[in-house]
Amino acid sequence: MKAIVWRGGEDMRLESVADPRPAPGQVLVRIAVTAICGSDLHLPEFRAVPPVIPGHEAAGTVVECGAGVTRPSPGDRVVLDPVQRCGTCIPCSSGFDHLCENTRHLGSGTCPGTWAELVVADAANAHALPDRVGFAAASLVEPAAVCRHSLQRARVEPGAAVLVMGDGPFGFFHAQWARTLGVRKLVVAGHHEPRLRRIREATGAATCDTTRQDLEALVRDVAGPAGMDVAIEASGSGDAPGQAIPLLRPRGTLVVFSYIWSPRALDMGAIHMKELSLVGSCRSLDAFSPCIEAIAQGSLRPDLLLDARFPIVRFQEALSLLRADRDRLFKVALEPDAESARR
Repeated sequence: MKAIVWRGGEDMRLESVADPRPAPGQVLVRIAVTAICGSDLHLPEFRAVPPVIPGHEAAGTVVECGAGVTRPSPGDRVVLDPVQRCGTCIPCSSGFDHLCENTRHLGSGTCPGTWAELVVADAANAHALPDRVGFAAASLVEPAAVCRHSLQRARVEPGAAVLVMGDGPFGFFHAQWARTLGVRKLVVAGHHEPRLRRIREATGAATCDTTRQDLEALVRDVAGPAGMDVAIEASGSGDAPGQAIPLLRPRGTLVVFSYIWSPRALDMGAIHMKELSLVGSCRSLDAFSPCIEAIAQGSLRPDLLLDARFPIVRFQEALSLLRADRDRLFKVALEPDAESARR
């Protein structure tokens, strides 16, 4: 099969590799569409070990099942949850298996990912797709699911006031989910006006380009002097959590959604005096089915984020486009099987 292989550093190339075979409990999936995530461009930081096939946001068709698999079946259309669980560690046995201590994450460590014509995954991680959900939209179920999980961690309720820090794909999905969940007052902050404009047009959120606008003034205008109920850090900026704290009402909640590589000190006095809740959110738990249903119903629109699709042989062009036009673009996807991708 054809696959993109990362061999370390900046060395990423299209190669012919052996077709994988499913072990017991696994399925072999022919990938129709696989999206590019920001983490795919930072493989060393996420502990990928070369040579490895990147990619973890994908949908396709089951072509073979390993021993013991009764569902899904060959021919079924599926979307993949990349977080494969061991089932025996403390998180797995405690009801939060998405934090599995022994996870085999597609496209990370030594586990082959989805930037290939074929991939092997645990059958439990292959979620059925209704016919009315296309492969392109389904390839973005995973990033949509982690954003839904984030809002669940914050216990967002209808009528809440929510601030999203970040205007990338995760900021856009958070804003969409917030509206779907009945959020009344929504503010999205970022640095890229073209992205912010698209989020504003799609969700009706008040947006703030923090390079030239006063975020605090906008929050006070939208939510009043008490501030926001929830702030979600979805930018990866070390400054963002500290900027959000004074904008929260007493007993508000700050969600640290993005991995922050260069954290800053937080105002512990404010956290103490306002009795703020600080919550982490990583991956997703039981969120794939609600995402698929929301897409099928039209209340969640991944298509609004998917800006370009390239055949896998043009992956370098896709990566270059993302790097060069990040002010405007949200997501770019690859099509290992262009014929299937049209369905």
